[in-house]
Amino acid sequence: MLPVLPIGPLTLPTRPALILLGVWIGLALAEREGRRRGIGAAPAADALGGLVIGYLIARLAALLPYGIPSPLDLIYLLRPTDPLLAPLPGLLGMSAWIAWRWRVRRVPWRTGLDALAPFVLVLAIAWALGDWAEGLRYGKATAFPLLAALGGGERHPVPLYEAALGALALFLWERLRRRPWAPGGAFLLALTLYSAVRWFTEGFGAGSPILQTVALGGMLLGLWGLSGLTQEGSATPS
Repeated sequence: MLPVLPIGPLTLPTRPALILLGVWIGLALAEREGRRRGIGAAPAADALGGLVIGYLIARLAALLPYGIPSPLDLIYLLRPTDPLLAPLPGLLGMSAWIAWRWRVRRVPWRTGLDALAPFVLVLAIAWALGDWAEGLRYGKATAFPLLAALGGGERHPVPLYEAALGALALFLWERLRRRPWAPGGAFLLALTLYSAVRWFTEGFGAGSPILQTVALGGMLLGLWGLSGLTQEGSATPS
């Protein structure tokens, strides 16, 4: 675990710092990908706005059952050191914001998703590293001394596995995205690779097997979508 990151005279909370770094790198890659695909930086800008809105919704949904200290103390929602989040409401809020902005800007949704694919992969890597640094989501007990040391003394460091395999997935995505995919193919490729990572790493986890089942579903959905795009491309007359 590495809850704080000393940088010279400063001491930063590691998890928020890693996530913010991942957001910055992911948005830069998304902007680059958007320009390559002829839609400019709009998807990256909308993703940033959606991320802020999704984070606030996720924080609010997670904190409401416990109550907010004071109606005037809404700054409590912005505490970056508190890992308490409700992922599903946040994801829905982020998706709704991006969908609305793309409709206003008339961004082709398949091409927009392709541009956001590296952002999703990089953010997932940064989030996993942040969870490991904070001591979150450690898995089952392991007898391997090195793995146990990285996992708090006795457990599998599942987020570290996820980050390492996520980096491999990003590398494979960078290589494979150069193929002549139909619009939407690059995003489905990222979905397939990341779902495969989560399916594998959740096998070491100590939580519910539901996440592993969801990851398997995402992997099969991505493969099915890629198969459909391949057939669509082969049926298109040259």
